[in-house]
Amino acid sequence: DHYHVRMSDQASAAPHDNGHRTGHRDGHRDELTVLHGKFAAYLSWSQPFIHNLVTGLGEQSKSVVICNRTENTDRFPIDDIVRMPTRYLVRPSSALLAAAYLDRHWSPDVLHAHFGWSGIRMLLLKQFLGVPLVTSFGGKDVGSQMHMPHFDRLYEILLDASDQLICVSEDLKQQLVRHGVDSDRIEVIRRGTNLRRFGLIDRSDRPADEPVRLLMVGRLVEKKGHRYAFEAIADLLRKGHDVRLTIAGEGESYRELKQLRNQLGLSEHVEFLGIVDHETVRERMENADIFLHCSVTTEEGDCEGIPNVIVEAAATGLPVVGTYHGGIIETIRHDKTGLLVEERDVAGLTAALERLVSDRATRLEMGRAANALMREEFDLDRQIAQHLSIYRTLVEQYRRDRNAGRMFIPGDYAEIVANTLHPRASRKDFSLAELAEWMIGPRWLDKRMVRYEPSFVEKLYGLKRHVPQPIKFPVKMALGNAMVAVIKRVQKRRHSDPNERIEEVDEKVLSYFREGGDLRGIQEDWSIEELAEHLPCHDAATADGDTEAPAIHTTAHARNGAPRA
Repeated sequence: DHYHVRMSDQASAAPHDNGHRTGHRDGHRDELTVLHGKFAAYLSWSQPFIHNLVTGLGEQSKSVVICNRTENTDRFPIDDIVRMPTRYLVRPSSALLAAAYLDRHWSPDVLHAHFGWSGIRMLLLKQFLGVPLVTSFGGKDVGSQMHMPHFDRLYEILLDASDQLICVSEDLKQQLVRHGVDSDRIEVIRRGTNLRRFGLIDRSDRPADEPVRLLMVGRLVEKKGHRYAFEAIADLLRKGHDVRLTIAGEGESYRELKQLRNQLGLSEHVEFLGIVDHETVRERMENADIFLHCSVTTEEGDCEGIPNVIVEAAATGLPVVGTYHGGIIETIRHDKTGLLVEERDVAGLTAALERLVSDRATRLEMGRAANALMREEFDLDRQIAQHLSIYRTLVEQYRRDRNAGRMFIPGDYAEIVANTLHPRASRKDFSLAELAEWMIGPRWLDKRMVRYEPSFVEKLYGLKRHVPQPIKFPVKMALGNAMVAVIKRVQKRRHSDPNERIEEVDEKVLSYFREGGDLRGIQEDWSIEELAEHLPCHDAATADGDTEAPAIHTTAHARNGAPRA
């Protein structure tokens, strides 16, 4: 079920009327409405850069978020959120009703998918809403998921359908170019930081006899290279250097890393903080002397874009030791703002850290240079202005070109989705909440799709914050495997007439849009059966705009005015 909820008013009985009614696109309103897609959750504790952008854009446009579920709403509050399970976005019949709902309540001018996996969930919304789609790539989506079996085909559709592609680093752009994308279609916009919040810290008055404090911030996963940091810290201690390493974050590698810490005798020198809020991250950066981010490329090809924590740390005046990896090389000027070493090079990492640990003056000089670089190239206000310029340009193009939103969904779309976005395809790309939604099973023929309170699954999933980190991820893996097994059994038995009926409706919806149909008259509160009954055949004359669109049970909230350009 999909539903709208104001985070400031969880008890609201219905969506509020914010003035963004259907038809304002045709009236050329100055204020844009941007539908930001962030799947699965809005928002992981490690992705404050998305919230900074969305809320920053909200000062000059209307920002609405669509996601599967919400997390950390106390840290990332936002007024307008639409939650929809993935399965409601990848079937044409339910996606059409979802599009009608979004069009009725917000009438978005632009869709912005944050990461490729969000974009592939928004393809049908773009098709049915007839508005531009901007897709931002951040790392894993380009580095590994795009090359997975079956996902490659779905990503090809996304790359063709996106009106603007954004990469957070030049490295990711070049990866897309090697994938066959025209470089002129890709804009590099580096993730900006609120420099008013992460300002330069004066560290020159700290006692010289205190331990040198190192900081790492990020998920505890292979890509972040924590094990190489541990080995380098052990080497520094053997050489007599007094250092302390603090790690903020959690992830599936926690147990492995904790064991490694103990094996290397680092229990007194390496501290795990777990998940912390943004203010605590800032405070830890303020107290640190060196920031460490030694990422590596995994066997699957997973890599970084530009880690936002590097930008934040450098903005506070911390010298950064990083690796020649992904977009990291675009945030560090070697030997000026920090030091770069090869991936997995423990000896090189030890030498780089030893240089900064031993030379206080160099640390301070590099830190000041790092702050200056961030102010010059990574300011959040600049990032916001770049995005707004792209949105406005695309909206104007769509207003001038009536063919801009024509059909692009291929005939084998349903088969492609079944091989990718279903849990049977790849369990590791699904959260427990998504798996639970699939396991419960689709209720496609419900009379109404809209509801206004969090689902039981979402409430249950929220309890994960109370699970101790040592057992959280082993439990998650076990539950995930069990859920997939159940889903497989259920799907084998689910070959009933209602599902066959839905497939017929799906094809009718796609045919309707191939023939030039649009959202006029589609009612969000229809059931799938009602959609099948009332969806008209859209003839060629109507598609060319020579006649009025057929009346379809029009109501007070049906589209008014001229057809969307």
